[in-house]
Amino acid sequence: MVVFLLAALGLPVLYARLAPPAGWQLYRSWSYGGDYTQYRSAMLQGYDGAWLIVNRFTPEPHRPILQYPLYVLLGHLARWLHMPLAWPYVLTSAVAVAVLVYVLYTFGGTWLAQRSQRRLAFWLMLSVGSAWLVALLRLLLPGADFLARYDSAFNRPEVNTLLLLGAAPHLPFALAILLYILADRWRGQTTFRQHPWRFAGTYLLLPLLLGLLNAFSLPPLLVLSGLQALWRSWQRKQLAWQDWGSLFVMSGAVLPLVGYNLWTFTRDPFWGQAYGSQNYQISFPPDVVLLGYGVMGGLAIIGAVWLWRTQPDKRLLILWGATLYLLGYVPVPYQRRFSLGLGPLLAVLAVSGWEVLGRTRQVRRWRHRLWGRVLGGATLILLLWGQQMMFYSAYSSSYLGRGPAPREVFQPTALAEAARWLDAQEGEVVVLTCEPLGNTLAGEIHGRVVLGHAGATLHVAQRRVQVRAFFNGTMSAADQAAFLREHHVSHILTSGVPTLECGRGYRPPGGWQRVFSQGGVEIWSDRAGRH
Repeated sequence: MVVFLLAALGLPVLYARLAPPAGWQLYRSWSYGGDYTQYRSAMLQGYDGAWLIVNRFTPEPHRPILQYPLYVLLGHLARWLHMPLAWPYVLTSAVAVAVLVYVLYTFGGTWLAQRSQRRLAFWLMLSVGSAWLVALLRLLLPGADFLARYDSAFNRPEVNTLLLLGAAPHLPFALAILLYILADRWRGQTTFRQHPWRFAGTYLLLPLLLGLLNAFSLPPLLVLSGLQALWRSWQRKQLAWQDWGSLFVMSGAVLPLVGYNLWTFTRDPFWGQAYGSQNYQISFPPDVVLLGYGVMGGLAIIGAVWLWRTQPDKRLLILWGATLYLLGYVPVPYQRRFSLGLGPLLAVLAVSGWEVLGRTRQVRRWRHRLWGRVLGGATLILLLWGQQMMFYSAYSSSYLGRGPAPREVFQPTALAEAARWLDAQEGEVVVLTCEPLGNTLAGEIHGRVVLGHAGATLHVAQRRVQVRAFFNGTMSAADQAAFLREHHVSHILTSGVPTLECGRGYRPPGGWQRVFSQGGVEIWSDRAGRH
């Protein structure tokens, strides 16, 4: 299973490395999304020897902080081992996929005794609702604008666990650690007296590692662990010392890290705005969540009701799922981050729902007929995994260069050459260009960009308007000069590359000269070289 998934994910990436489209080269290795540039920037800074990093996606000066430590470490490893930056990243991604797949399978085994149940739980974890049905309805019903609210219900890793297999490695590692700790707490076999080293690893080192990988998972871990301690104390009519003890150990280990992140990303005048207040990660409305989980979510509800009535010892599992769902609506800008792990919990409950429906007279009658088995099986496959097939088709097509926009995972060779040219300039450069180009450049150069990643550029909405006005000619010459001075712009980059056009035909004011031109990408600099 691990080998199959690694091959399915890795072979398109290998093809993209060996045979990219003409004029393009692979950029996002095993990371499907625009966030890769932030991790690339952290790796580059680690490669330069830094452990605390700065934000290169915005030009404002600020202090370096502890952020993305996994990728900073990968940068150091690349330097120590004399490797290209992409190699440690790809290897770490492969390990993360293998670890997550193993933990997902064993996580189901904590509650499900039969091998067939564990297999079903695993594949349900990788299922999601059918967005293609929503798209079909919108085609058939052009006036059904209300369906637009469901467009993104299926493409968030908090809902769609399969997406984590193609995401940056800190997310699959984080989910694996969270699920491993929860399963270990449920079993209650790791005690300090009997297994001191294993106890320290599970409840001290792993929570610390989880906080360094994905600090958003720490509050859910502590809340669910506290709920378990309360539940078992209530059941036993006395304090569950083992559960409370492991909770106190975890809290003591991670609360300083939680406090550091909370202060940095809320109180710090720069980081509190760039990665805090403006970085909205709002959860879907309840009906969108239900549709996002699709058939698996419906089975989970049926299974939860049945388990609550018939197996009181598993009620805590249901409370865990409900609590993790509610945590996704805590009134903070990044609330949906707290829902990571809900899908696997629901999948375990869905197995019971599957079995409950399987025992009904109608389903048994249907399953005893050949046409019923064929039609029912095909329908379930389409409803549970049809959308995932479409996601994988988009994933593989992008790496095979078959999509309409190669920039999804590739970058123009000319832009890569421009980045190398900028990186070779003395002093720190500040580049003004359009958002997609700036997002890529910030992960490649030692300087900064005026507008880069949407979640990392300070005052991004205002900056987008300004940059658009600068390049389309609606900003006056005096305002352009003031804008360049305000952000200490040293270079302006324009592009005529299809799908990545920016300021095509734009010519800077007097005093600027063209210093780079290749493949439709041009760089302009003032004669003094700096403002």
